Amino acid sequence: MDKNILDILTKINLNNLNFSDENQIKNAFISLFNVIESLANENRELKEENQRLRDEINRLKGENGKPDIKANGNTKGKNVLKIDKHKTEPKKWEKSSKKDKIKIDRVEIIKFDKNQLPSDVEFKGYHERTIQNIEIKTDNVLYKLESYYSPSEGKTYTAEMQEYLKTTEFGPELKAFVYMLYFDCRVTEYKIAEILQSNGIHISEGTISNILIKDMSEEFTEEKKEIFDSALETSKYHQIDDTGIRVDCVNHYATILCNEDYAAYFIRRYKNRETVKKILCGVDETDVVDIDTIKTLIKILICDDAPQFKKLTESLGLCWIHEERHYEKMIPVIPHNVKLLEDVISQIWDYYKELKEYKKNPHETDKIRLYTKFDDIFLQETGYEELDSRLALTYNKKECLLLVLEHPYIPLHNNLSEIGERTIVIKRKISGGVRNNAGRVAWENGLTILATCKKHTVNFYSYVRDIFAGCSDRLHLSNLISEKNIIQNQQLPVKLDILEQTG
Repeated sequence: MDKNILDILTKINLNNLNFSDENQIKNAFISLFNVIESLANENRELKEENQRLRDEINRLKGENGKPDIKANGNTKGKNVLKIDKHKTEPKKWEKSSKKDKIKIDRVEIIKFDKNQLPSDVEFKGYHERTIQNIEIKTDNVLYKLESYYSPSEGKTYTAEMQEYLKTTEFGPELKAFVYMLYFDCRVTEYKIAEILQSNGIHISEGTISNILIKDMSEEFTEEKKEIFDSALETSKYHQIDDTGIRVDCVNHYATILCNEDYAAYFIRRYKNRETVKKILCGVDETDVVDIDTIKTLIKILICDDAPQFKKLTESLGLCWIHEERHYEKMIPVIPHNVKLLEDVISQIWDYYKELKEYKKNPHETDKIRLYTKFDDIFLQETGYEELDSRLALTYNKKECLLLVLEHPYIPLHNNLSEIGERTIVIKRKISGGVRNNAGRVAWENGLTILATCKKHTVNFYSYVRDIFAGCSDRLHLSNLISEKNIIQNQQLPVKLDILEQTG
């Protein structure tokens, strides 16, 4: 038995217990409750470890372990607490008109057989119906380049094709279509080949792979760099998260840096502090960076509580959703402790709602009140040892959790980066990872451009097509990021002035 539990039981000496002293009886019961909770947690952990060992023994025997079948619903084995969290009532869905958004490619007039009409009819115009349709067909072009020979010069003159067609057998529309299917629609190379071949295009999987990882690779790498550099130069804050991925059957990590205006992906061998430092600066793995360089580029970083993200930037904001999950994972067995946990989680979400309101209308009086209320919640003592320990741990993160009081424009959670990571997680499940370094770079570039296009409602297919076609006057996402952030930063001081004046 745990030494702490033995110490608690030793202190509860029935011979010395004064049963007429209510406080002494209460403290004894609280101590016993904590012993029960501790033993219940230990028992649960031992059962889980025992099952893992059994599964491992079965696997060593060439058998299968216990199947990982999730419970019904979203409980995932956690203590279900009936608390109205940060979720709001879903908006009632209403079907919107699409007619004004549909591009009309051609108009057909359907005539009425006048032989079936009475003689006194009058023409009253047209009743319109729009039918959406799509046509997939080849656009194979045989280019005939005029050629002239000069006998006096002994030289042949041949007309030149456009630059983007000189070294390829496929046009920019087809390449952009491949790019869109692979990154946006998550179609495998094998299936992309099937789609194209069934529609009259003679192309192999190897060629599709070359389109994805070799064609215009330098241009796509430069495009990603422009996006990230523009975000570093103009964004007030950034969010970060990472997930696992395999490169050539070796474990790597995919990190996303993002905010409302951009998303940039980086796939690296490790996710340690040195790797994160280089990612934050947007430099190669071989480069050397220091903390001061990072702080000049990134003032505020929003993240979870992972240690590799800490003490790198001027300010660090922690995610409230991640913090609350620690409380959700607690599984008390004593009804009294269940009620205590429910009350604390309810207080946390009520406080979270107040922070959301503060973001909309920041004032110094509310700022002071919310600072004080944080102490009231996380310095309270409930008597439930595990809960009190968790409250103390949250209190130690006060500066990072309440960074929003100083900077009302930053988010309270890190959901945006977690949602961004889902893209690469789903892609990883479909493809299993990438096979080489060229594929790694292609994934970084393609996913970065795709995510940033969506944030600015830019058509990904059209954007990539213009890159493949080498359009000199094409749209640049980096310019959109800069323009949007400049406007936002001009509006931001107005809110901060209000905050200072009310002080």
